[in-house]
Amino acid sequence: MTLNETQARVLQQIANAEMRSPEQMLSLLLAEGVRFYFCDYQPHSGEVDPESAEFMLKQDAIRCAMGAKNNG
Repeated sequence: MTLNETQARVLQQIANAEMRSPEQMLSLLLAEGVRFYFCDYQPHSGEVDPESAEFMLKQDAIRCAMGAKNNG
């Protein structure tokens, strides 16, 4: 999956405002979105564990932050 031009531009603006890398910001936004979306919603097919997904995305955001710190 690839972000389209508008999505990438908005993500970059948000990341810049938060002084984060786009990768870290994307993981944080996805974590919040998963938590919000699945708060009162059950998917029609399959199971989604929003807590597990949120945890994985937050861990990825930490990894991205550590990578940026080590490279910067």
